[in-house]
Amino acid sequence: MKKILFLILAAAVLQAAPAGAGPWAYIGLFTDAGHSVGVHYIPEPYVSYTTWVWVLPSDNGMMCAEFKLVQPAWNYCIETTPNPLHSVILGAPYADEGVSFCFAACQSGWVWLYQLGQFPMVANVIDCICIVDHPEAGACQVAECSPNYPVAPLIKMNCLYLNENPVANEDASWGAIKGMYEN
Repeated sequence: MKKILFLILAAAVLQAAPAGAGPWAYIGLFTDAGHSVGVHYIPEPYVSYTTWVWVLPSDNGMMCAEFKLVQPAWNYCIETTPNPLHSVILGAPYADEGVSFCFAACQSGWVWLYQLGQFPMVANVIDCICIVDHPEAGACQVAECSPNYPVAPLIKMNCLYLNENPVANEDASWGAIKGMYEN
């Protein structure tokens, strides 16, 4: 009987545990709903694609995020679709003032903020779309779900690479680590 009660209690605790990223929140740009593809190849101009802005909140959850995006002059944002669970949005991702994006309820796992319709005017040009600090806040940051909604850093995971896949060089790669153990 004690084992059954322990298992029920353990299952309840594990089920209630947040799916956060530990002590830090992360923001990234991806071209898929699975937040795994951080590069987009543009072999032909005038063919639209979608960029997703994803956040992985810390263990304290997230109510709001502040950031700004920059992109090459030849890449246009033609559609901006915010997550329908938002409560307040001030600004826009590519606007000069950046964006402050808030949810109506605490977010504790991966959550997308925007789906951005992108329209490139050229092909095969190497560049990237990057996350930069919110101009007014002076940082990328989140309001956590703890009492009084404290502000915490929002760590930039990546830029969305266009027409290139960043590859580590031998000095800072797995090959360098393996080389330390070879004779």
